[in-house]
Amino acid sequence: MEIKWYSICNSSKENPGDNMKQLNLGSFSSQEEDIEINQYKILSGLKEYKAEFNRNRLYPYLAELVYLSSQLEEILERKGLLSIPLPKGIKNSDKDKNIFVQIVDKPIENKEYCFDLIEWALPKIKEVIEEAYIFFNFVEESMIIHEVGTPPLYKDQGFLFVSDNSHTVLQIHRFEYSVYSSTAKPFSSLKTSFVEIADALNFDGEEEIVKVNLVKRYKEKPNIAAYICQSDFDFPFDQTIFPIAKRKLLNYLNK
Repeated sequence: MEIKWYSICNSSKENPGDNMKQLNLGSFSSQEEDIEINQYKILSGLKEYKAEFNRNRLYPYLAELVYLSSQLEEILERKGLLSIPLPKGIKNSDKDKNIFVQIVDKPIENKEYCFDLIEWALPKIKEVIEEAYIFFNFVEESMIIHEVGTPPLYKDQGFLFVSDNSHTVLQIHRFEYSVYSSTAKPFSSLKTSFVEIADALNFDGEEEIVKVNLVKRYKEKPNIAAYICQSDFDFPFDQTIFPIAKRKLLNYLNK
């Protein structure tokens, strides 16, 4: 499965959630204990991530695991090439002797220990990611997004309406859409900020009235962009519905 993540900045209203035990590069650097103990700790961490997914809470847990997986893959790819710059947080301490790697600034004298642990853990991490993506794709495919009112001349900023069915309301957020083309492939990003909460809509033209009122109150240009993202589900808003709605909008604007 091809995993793609766009740069989507958090809304100022969002709360990432509980301070759960997270897996990171440091989880693979400790050699003070037997490898089986470290394997148990990694499995315990993955169990916590799976518990969040079973609660239908994807954010920020899925993004964390995807990022960790990509870091670990890069370490293995550069296993015998310490002269090549390693990922952020990983340093080549001795290019000539090629004898140890540092992970999060902690020297590893027995790098094979680290590699063995990564090779053991990576398939298990990917398995959890795959399971989470099944749910992610289900929610994303079930969402409907469409433009509100007259199509605007510029679509780089505007309002995003998202139905929050768990509280039977409509959340309204500002967005700013940017495209960077300094690299070989254009890179797009979406920044959002919370505006207000409105009553749930019947979607019989009411969204256009909401847009007109927003334009008047916030003194926006009359033809500012506005999009509404609808879902029939009442999954956790901050952890699932809203992040996926932003992804949906970003894909829509990228077309």
